[in-house]
Amino acid sequence: MSIEHSTPLLHATDLVKRYGGLVATDSVSISVSHGEVLGMVGPNGAGKSTLIGLLGGAVKADGGSVYLDGEDITRFGSAERARCGIGRTYQIPRPFMDMSVRENLLAARFSLHPFCPKREALLACDRILERTGLLESANLPARQLPLLRRKRLEVARALALDPKILLLDEVGAGLVDSEVTELIDLIHSLSGEIQGVIIIEHVLRVVRECCQRLIVLNFGRKFAEGPTREVLSSDEVAAVYLGTAHRSLPDTPSSKVKHEHVESASTAVPRVREGGASAPLLELSDIHAGYGQARVLNGIDLTVHSGDVIAILGTNGAGKTTLANVLSGTVRPTAGEIKVDGKVLGASAPHRFAALGLAQCMEGRRIFSSLTVEENLVLAARNAPANDVQERLDHVYSLFADLRERRGNAGTSMSGGQQQMLAIGRALMARPRLIVFDEISLGLAPVMMDRLYLALRELKAAGMTMLIVEQDVERALDLADHVHVMEHGRFALSGPIDSIRNDPRLRHLYLGTAD
Repeated sequence: MSIEHSTPLLHATDLVKRYGGLVATDSVSISVSHGEVLGMVGPNGAGKSTLIGLLGGAVKADGGSVYLDGEDITRFGSAERARCGIGRTYQIPRPFMDMSVRENLLAARFSLHPFCPKREALLACDRILERTGLLESANLPARQLPLLRRKRLEVARALALDPKILLLDEVGAGLVDSEVTELIDLIHSLSGEIQGVIIIEHVLRVVRECCQRLIVLNFGRKFAEGPTREVLSSDEVAAVYLGTAHRSLPDTPSSKVKHEHVESASTAVPRVREGGASAPLLELSDIHAGYGQARVLNGIDLTVHSGDVIAILGTNGAGKTTLANVLSGTVRPTAGEIKVDGKVLGASAPHRFAALGLAQCMEGRRIFSSLTVEENLVLAARNAPANDVQERLDHVYSLFADLRERRGNAGTSMSGGQQQMLAIGRALMARPRLIVFDEISLGLAPVMMDRLYLALRELKAAGMTMLIVEQDVERALDLADHVHVMEHGRFALSGPIDSIRNDPRLRHLYLGTAD
């Protein structure tokens, strides 16, 4: 017989988190009922991981409150919240590698029950290992586990704390379809024993098959909330994923899906130019790459000619940033071939890629905090003839007047958008033949995104070869001439902009099917 609960299991009200001028979480309220599995989705930079950190206590809130089973835990840190009943996993499992699987659980168990008899703790941990399918691996060192089993271990360690609610952060990331199926089965098996679950996930199959209700975040705010199928079927939610949410939205949203408006600005009409040279500048053939046991790229073929502007799209975890890092030499392929000007590059260091004219404007900006704006720029042109440096600076300052005005300021003292201008300017100072722009709009206000993309449009008009790695689909499509959409480390959809923009497969790759 089910027990009715008048008090929500977890209730958070008006949570706020600021990082300088960036509002990562903007007055978000959520509630999880007893027995509920709640999903939380949104594009990269929407604020999902920050919100999970606020709920779990790893991130200190600047405002708002959190209640667990009616108890105010707002002032509690992560350790105290864990003892109260909030368990969580992380996207990248970090077990104690040299300890056995069982010892990893015991470490978690004794942190909660330090005076528990060892035999009792062993029995409790073995029951958890059996429930999570790890009992046969109990004596193996954690480092010997493949990725799926490490994710199972991550869940098992959280269960060792006897949580009331489990926060699962991107548990499906890096898994192939058959492994995702196993993961879904594991979540279903736990839902009857854990009082509540929150799943943050970009693998939307996990959300569709596990969650009764879904919240969509965008720009740090709650954009939509409702039954999972209704939310995933919403055109407004599709607009958030495809980057068109700033365009006109209907006044009356879907009946069961609550929407909260997020202001933005429109982008300019694209100008399509003619194709580039006949000989490829860059060729990738059957590229495979990953991180340890996590397979990320699974056979990428890409050809880039001088003057091309190519968009690389896909949801978080599809492999976009890994591909960008392969192109700068910071991630080495495990298989495949890279050619520049027809010559095989081989296993080269990043400086070799840079010497050949390949530059990357990296996700996260990576500004030198101890240097001024101009020092950051000049450092990127350290190998240039002295009489060229001022000419390059003038070019960057002509694109971004903000940088000229703040040339003597510390690079990290500026706003996020201005720091992104500096990151772009730094890439240009090397006078590259090809620039890979990796998620340059991430976490920025729409007006600032417009300014950045206007600068990219000027670069395009000047003939710069660019790869735009982006999750904001519409902005990328407005700029590029050709697009590749990634899924599970492969190009799932490719073609010229006109053929891709209205292709129903594009929406499917981002949201799948609601039923």
